[in-house]
Amino acid sequence: MTQYYFYFNQDRCIGCNTCVAACKNWNCEHRGDKTINAAPADYEKEYMLADGATEKGEYFINTGTEKTNYELYRRHNMKEDWRRLEPHETGSVSMNVKGTFEISYDRRFLTIGCNHCEDPACVRACPMGVIVKEQEHGAVLVSNETCISCGRCHEACPWGAPQFYDPAYRSYPLGDARRPKMTKCTMCLDRVKAGLKPACVAACLNRALDLCRLTELNERHNEGLTDTLPEFKSDWVEVLGINTKPNIRFKKKS
Repeated sequence: MTQYYFYFNQDRCIGCNTCVAACKNWNCEHRGDKTINAAPADYEKEYMLADGATEKGEYFINTGTEKTNYELYRRHNMKEDWRRLEPHETGSVSMNVKGTFEISYDRRFLTIGCNHCEDPACVRACPMGVIVKEQEHGAVLVSNETCISCGRCHEACPWGAPQFYDPAYRSYPLGDARRPKMTKCTMCLDRVKAGLKPACVAACLNRALDLCRLTELNERHNEGLTDTLPEFKSDWVEVLGINTKPNIRFKKKS
C-alpha cells in the first residue's frame, strides 16, 4: 500500500482559515447526508425537483406542498467541518527584580482534519464495516449507504474526523431518511488522482500545508520534522487499546 502524508508547518500558518473555506467549497456537493438518494422514490419529484422553497425558521418549505425540502435543509444547515483551524494561546505576567511587569504571550495555530491513520480507530469502531483504508493512497474512506449513525467512529477518533451534518443525529428514527450518516475528509482523492493537491493544500496562502508520499515529504520538508506538536492530541485510544499512528508530520513553530 502506498501512503500519502499530510504536512503542516506551524511557523507558516497565519490562521487565515483559507484551508477551511477551500475544503467546504470544493466538497460542498459531497458533504452531509444524501437524504434524497435514501428517500422513497415518491420523494424525488417533490424534494429534488421542487420549483422553489421558502425559509421558515430552520426549515426550507416547498411552495405549494408546505413540506420540508430536505435537500435544501441539509445544504443550509450543514455542521460538518472536515478541515478545522484551532488557535492556541499562552501567556503569563510576572514582576521582575526592578518591580516592573513583564508580559509573555504566544499565539499559534493548528489545522485539523482526518490524518488517514495507519491503524484508524474509526475503522475498528464501526460495527457495520463501512469504513475502509484504500490501498492506492492510504486514504480512510466511508461508504455510508449502510451507516446506522451510531456515532462510534466519531467517539473513537481523537480528532473528531468522522462527522454528521446534524449534531443531534441520534435523535432521528432509524427509518427516517433525514437521519444523518457519517461523512469525513476523503483526502480529496478526486483531485489527487488528477495530479492535483487537496483543496486545503492548494488554497493555503502561506504554503503551510502539503500532501505527498513520505519520501517526497522528507525531501521537501526535512528541516525540523516531527511526529507531533504540543497542541496535537495523542493518538492513543483507550477504549480500543491502540495507537492510531496518524499519517501527518509537523514543523513546530520556532
